[in-house]
Amino acid sequence: MVWAQEPEVPLFNPDFDGDGCYGISDLTAVLCMFGECGLMDGDASPQFQPYVVGDSCYSAFDLVLFLSLFGTCDGPELIWSCGDVLAHDGYGYNTVEIAGQCWFSENLRSAHYTDGTPIETVTDAAAWSGLSSGATVIFGEGTGGCAELSPLDACDETVSLEAFGRLYNGYAVSDGRGLCPVGWHVPSDEDWTVLEDVLDEMGYGGQEGVALKTTSGWYNSGNGQDIVGFSGVPGGYRFRNNGVFLDAGASAYMWSSSPSGGELWFRYLNNGDLDMTRSDSDLRSGFSVRCILD
Repeated sequence: MVWAQEPEVPLFNPDFDGDGCYGISDLTAVLCMFGECGLMDGDASPQFQPYVVGDSCYSAFDLVLFLSLFGTCDGPELIWSCGDVLAHDGYGYNTVEIAGQCWFSENLRSAHYTDGTPIETVTDAAAWSGLSSGATVIFGEGTGGCAELSPLDACDETVSLEAFGRLYNGYAVSDGRGLCPVGWHVPSDEDWTVLEDVLDEMGYGGQEGVALKTTSGWYNSGNGQDIVGFSGVPGGYRFRNNGVFLDAGASAYMWSSSPSGGELWFRYLNNGDLDMTRSDSDLRSGFSVRCILD
């Protein structure tokens, strides 16, 4: 079923995952934004509009129209491919193909698990350090100290959300509900290793940070060359022991989904290092998340 549109109105297409079908992941995305207005400037692109009228509001009218399409695969033929923007939980993520792998080229910022369940937002520093379940926070948000070396005001959560996405503890990464869009996942330790091997073949062995870091925003001339379009940003982290925010502007800590004993492996970029470091950390740590296509 295709709904008639006025020429000046964006195409009504709530097919968020771009698979040509109106399924559960699309419904979840619409429901996450239901009742909100003024979001037109934040839409992924004019192709991904869950409102049938160009009023920037996600209303009951739009929801009813979507439900009439739910479960069908006769929507507009939009074939998503890596490098296109991918809409998820109300935001459009840039993607990049790197030697057969398809990565988000920015950090995850969703406040919901894949099934639409809210991830607990924990802003209190003491509460964060005592967690044993999934949680998220924005760098600089809530109580606790904040130390940063960014040219941005990274301790302002509005600024850091836009620049660095959200931080997630390891319990959220390990949660069976998932963090990434349907068909995507938090990279495993093996996924990260494949990326490192590709960079080694390109001549960046031991200089992975040079290839992956953005060309601006890193402290003390620590910028990279962003050779493959990964666009690694220095989002810092939240310390597991006391909930303090540290190192925005100087470091990027990015989870893997692979266990290391009772911890998880992660990858680390630093303004003063050329390489990318592999290490493991307690699940209470608050790190960034990238997504990779299944």
